[in-house]
Amino acid sequence: MYDLRIVVEEVRGFCDLPMQPGDYLEVKGGRIHIPAGKFFCLWALQSLMPMIPAKQRHIVEENDWLPHTDRMICPDPNGLVVFRFEQTPAGHLPPQSPSVPGQESSSQSSSSGPPEDSTRGVARQTQVPADRTFPPAAAPSSVPAGGKEQRPASSSTGQAGETGKASAKPSPDIPPRLLVNTAVCSGCRSCELACSFAHEESFDPTVARIQVKKDEPAGLDFPVACRQCGVASCVNACPEGALSRHPVTRAVRLDVSRCTGCLLCMKACPFEAIRPHPRTNLPLICDLCGGEPACVARCATGALRFGKAGENPPIGYRALTLKRFPG
Repeated sequence: MYDLRIVVEEVRGFCDLPMQPGDYLEVKGGRIHIPAGKFFCLWALQSLMPMIPAKQRHIVEENDWLPHTDRMICPDPNGLVVFRFEQTPAGHLPPQSPSVPGQESSSQSSSSGPPEDSTRGVARQTQVPADRTFPPAAAPSSVPAGGKEQRPASSSTGQAGETGKASAKPSPDIPPRLLVNTAVCSGCRSCELACSFAHEESFDPTVARIQVKKDEPAGLDFPVACRQCGVASCVNACPEGALSRHPVTRAVRLDVSRCTGCLLCMKACPFEAIRPHPRTNLPLICDLCGGEPACVARCATGALRFGKAGENPPIGYRALTLKRFPG
C-alpha cells in the first residue's frame, strides 16, 4: 500500500474557489488529510475518488495503464486544473499540521508503530453560498506520464431540475471569459493603456480595470484581471446591491448610484483583481467592454485572450483587432 499526496500542479483555465498551484491533500490508509486552514474542491475530489484507492495499491501488470498515470484533470472544461499523484510507501509521508484544529495529526506517530485505523476518516465543513448550484458529477480525465490524455466514456443523462426529476433541457451555455497566459506576458502594459482609454478616455494605468504586476526577483510580469467567477464573491459581498451580472456577458456591473465606496468587494475578490479609483474611491471592475475587451485587442503576445478555456482558438489580438479596425 502507498500513502498519497495529491497536488495541484497547474491551473490551465480558471478556478474560482480558487485552487492554487501547490495546494494539496494527503491520503493515509482510509483517511484524507487537508492542511490546517486550507481547503480542497469538493467537485474535484469527487472526480478523483475512483483513482485514489487504485493508486494506493502496488500494481504489477505491465499492460495496466494505472501505474503509469500520475496526473488527472478537473472535469470542469473551463477549469482544467491538473492534479498530480505522488506515491510514498505507507508511513513515510513527511509530517504536516493537523487537518482539524484540536485533533492530533496521525503523522506525528512513529512510522514503526501500528498502522492507522483505515475505517475512520476526517471530515471538513465548508460554508457554501445559498445560491450556489451544483453541477452533475462528471467523469475525470486522466493524463498518463507518457503524455496522451485518456478520458473514460461518458453517458448521456438528463440533469436534475428544481423538482428533482430528470430533465432533457441542456445546461445554459457558459459565456466567454478573459483568459490570461502569464507565460507569454512581456510586461508592455499596453492592456492598461487600452483599458483606461476605453473607460476614461485617458492613458492612465491607475484607472485601468486590468493591472500588470511584476515579480522583480523572478523577472516575471503577469496580468491581473477579473475572472468573471461563476459565483462572484464580490457581488455577494456588496451590502448595497451595487454589483450585478450582465445578462449576456455575465460581466460584473457597478451601479455608481448605489455604491458607497466601502470596498468590501475588493476585499472579497480572491484574485485581487479589484482596486479603488484614485479619485472617486469607487471599485474598478472589468466589464469586458460589452463583449469586446479593449485589452485583448491590444495584447500582441496573446497573454490575454477572450473565450473559453480549451476552446480552439479563443479570440485573441488578431481577431479582435481586425473586428475593431477592419481593413
